[in-house]
Amino acid sequence: MKLVAISIVSWLVGLAAYAIALEVFWHESLQGGDLTAVLFWSAVASIVCISVVYAPIMFGLKNWLAARPAWWPFPLAGVALGVFPVMLVGAMFGGDLHSLYSPEAMLFCCMFVAFGLVFGVGFFLAYGRGAV
Repeated sequence: MKLVAISIVSWLVGLAAYAIALEVFWHESLQGGDLTAVLFWSAVASIVCISVVYAPIMFGLKNWLAARPAWWPFPLAGVALGVFPVMLVGAMFGGDLHSLYSPEAMLFCCMFVAFGLVFGVGFFLAYGRGAV
């Protein structure tokens, strides 16, 4: 249940980061069909990547750091892992590695950097250091 809560909060923070980046860099807002698409594809990418990438790596990191728990590797790993959901969203639209440099990918990068940061900190608070 803790992992579900961490995931939902992380996804919501990521959505906020996407919307803020869209407003700051392009002076546009997220609405209508764009909002629906971002909600759907980011949710799909998040669910797949949490199951396949984030959770296994975070639990592995927790076990690896069991003797010397520290908080900072978790958000750092979460941010670094943010490239996987961005690549997944790009691949769903037929993109390749060059599509990671598109303006749309930059928005998803903002989203999943924020997502990873919150996921890592939340994971540490929920599961690390004797579950504070």
